[in-house]
Amino acid sequence: MIRALRVLLLLGLLLFSSFVSLRWGGWLRVREVKIFPTRYAAVEKLTGGILGANILRLNLEPLRRAILGDPRVLGVFTRVDFFHLRVEIDVRERFPLVAVGLVSGEKVWVDREGVILEPAEEARVVGVKTQGGRVGVEVVEAALAWERLPRALRERYPLLDLSTGEAVAPGAPTILLGAICQVPEKLGILTALWGEGFLEGYGVVDLRLSDLAILRRGG
Repeated sequence: MIRALRVLLLLGLLLFSSFVSLRWGGWLRVREVKIFPTRYAAVEKLTGGILGANILRLNLEPLRRAILGDPRVLGVFTRVDFFHLRVEIDVRERFPLVAVGLVSGEKVWVDREGVILEPAEEARVVGVKTQGGRVGVEVVEAALAWERLPRALRERYPLLDLSTGEAVAPGAPTILLGAICQVPEKLGILTALWGEGFLEGYGVVDLRLSDLAILRRGG
């Protein structure tokens, strides 16, 4: 009986020593950090505190919270491969959908929900106001509708100005489209007028009324 207890104690001591050696020793270090393609999360930030760390003591929650603090990130998914001593990180990010020009003059890409993501080289919808790092969803819808105009009409009206709180297309004639949320609907009317040749010879086309287009000779 005493001999059996000694054997059990010896086995327990060996197991405990092995556990301590593995958890606090240098045997199980992370050898590889695999990061799926990411636009907004810095790779060095993702790997800095992981590569070379003991995989049994690894705590990825602080890293997850830090990455999710960026409004451009939708989610973070991690996987620890103990067999290969590898950590996999997949950052799901917002997708740049359309470019807009802000009232400050800066041009940026925004996603479907209007979150500002990154600088843009050019934008055809300008004078956009921001709030809390994003633009209004109605601005995104207006910009998408503007991009869907026939090519010849887009060339005739290269810009849509929202700086006054209403949509105005400067040109000959100047197009008054009214509330930003109504731009997609009004652009359908504008396309029809253009297709019938009704834009020629006028200084202003006013589409702000719900069911009436007003064509003025003067500016």
